[in-house]
Amino acid sequence: MSVPVFPNGFDSWQKTHFEVVEALCYLRDIEEPSQHKSFSEMLNRSATEELYQLAQELTDQFEEDTKDHPRDRTLFEEIEEFVVREVKRRHSDK
Repeated sequence: MSVPVFPNGFDSWQKTHFEVVEALCYLRDIEEPSQHKSFSEMLNRSATEELYQLAQELTDQFEEDTKDHPRDRTLFEEIEEFVVREVKRRHSDK
C-alpha cells in the first residue's frame, strides 16, 4: 500500500478512513442478503486485501477532493454519498 498523504492533517484522514470503512460495511450489509453464501462464508466477514486497498484509496481521494471545502452536511452523510458513487463508478468501469 502506498503511504497516504494527509492533505487535511492526520486527524481528518483518520476520521475519514473510519467513516469510509463504516460506509463500505453498511453497503456490504445491504447487499449480502441477496447473495447466496455458505454458512462458513457468512461467518468469515473479515475484509480482503482488495477491500483494505479500496478503503485507503477512497479515503485518500475524499480527503484530496474536499480539501479546503466547507461541509454542508455531516461527515458521514458526505462520505456515504461519495462511497456509493465511487463504488458504482468503479464497478461500471470493470
